[in-house]
Amino acid sequence: MTLQGKRIVVTGASGDLGRAMARRFLQLGADLALQYRSGSAALDPVLETAREAGREAFAVAADLSEPDGPERLAAEVLRRWPSVDGLVNNAGGSRPEPFETISLEAWEQALRLNLTAPFRLIQLLLPALREDGGSVVNVSSVAALTGGAFGPQYAASKAGLIGLTRSAARDLGVHGVRVNALAPGPVDSLMTSSLDGPVLDGIIRTTAMRRLVDPLEVADAAAFLLGPGTAVTGQTLVVDAGRHFI
Repeated sequence: MTLQGKRIVVTGASGDLGRAMARRFLQLGADLALQYRSGSAALDPVLETAREAGREAFAVAADLSEPDGPERLAAEVLRRWPSVDGLVNNAGGSRPEPFETISLEAWEQALRLNLTAPFRLIQLLLPALREDGGSVVNVSSVAALTGGAFGPQYAASKAGLIGLTRSAARDLGVHGVRVNALAPGPVDSLMTSSLDGPVLDGIIRTTAMRRLVDPLEVADAAAFLLGPGTAVTGQTLVVDAGRHFI
């Protein structure tokens, strides 16, 4: 598998999963645009690795839950790159909260970050993605299939991302652009560790492999979907240690 010379945009790059994907893509020869909302220091080792490997990598600060966040990111990417080979819509999240106490604001924020931002970024970067037949990977969640433990706002927005993936794949295939989704979980990450101990233990017990997913396992799946020479599009690849079987 190779991503040699491919220009890839990764959102949510400062998180556990984002950093794992960035490291794997660099190992496979990619150049990277790395979006983060806060905590830029977490990306310093990734940027240093890129410099040592002779690859191009730069970080872009943008809050994708804000209306102008996707525009800010896309503008900076297009200022530097005339074409884009891959877009990984990885930024996302939500706080676990009981159904009856979720505010409308929390609901709408989850939709903006987990669903609206990926939609806008695909729109904004589409001209650059069409240049050489790019690939989009939308990071959904197994919660889209099971309901999950992070609340209905998270499950609904991630399920919507799968619907967006299928629709975009149908519309953009004629331009040579592939669009697929990943449904990871439960991933060994800061987000998962925020769950109450008994809840997390219960999730692990109901996985076929009785363990969490390593972020690098999701990164490898993303690299496969980004790689050249495949007719895979409109699909959802579940990477969850057997949490859910379709």
